[in-house]
Amino acid sequence: MDPVTVFATSVVAGILANFSTDAIKTLFQAAVRLKPSLSQDMQAVATTQDVERIFREAVGVIDAQAGSGDIEVDGALLTALRGIRFNHAQGTVRIGNTTVTAPVLVTGGQAGARGTTTVEGNTRLKSKGTQIDVGKGAQIKITGNAQIKQT
Repeated sequence: MDPVTVFATSVVAGILANFSTDAIKTLFQAAVRLKPSLSQDMQAVATTQDVERIFREAVGVIDAQAGSGDIEVDGALLTALRGIRFNHAQGTVRIGNTTVTAPVLVTGGQAGARGTTTVEGNTRLKSKGTQIDVGKGAQIKITGNAQIKQT
């Protein structure tokens, strides 16, 4: 079994029993992509304190990947301790009437993306040092591998 699966299973069995193993595995796979050293840390887990330390390092990130599907966020408040990323990939992301706040925000597509992200009116995208306010009736449209990174 890969280290992420083993670690996710132990977390689910312990402190996160209300969540499925697949959901936790997805969370930690995203965290390992952002911080590859977590994979080695997971292999060296010896105590419950190790599990808790790794979990604290991994949480605080919202990673929304549309793939070939759709993500729609409307009338929401999203806040993360470390960062938020919306990647439309081959699908679509629509954010409207929403406030998104994190130290780092990435909105749009990555290399090879063909999808679309639309940030609609009454939306605020706020990072540690920037803020974008999209007023009523306004919008920002991002296509392909274009993205906005706010730090």
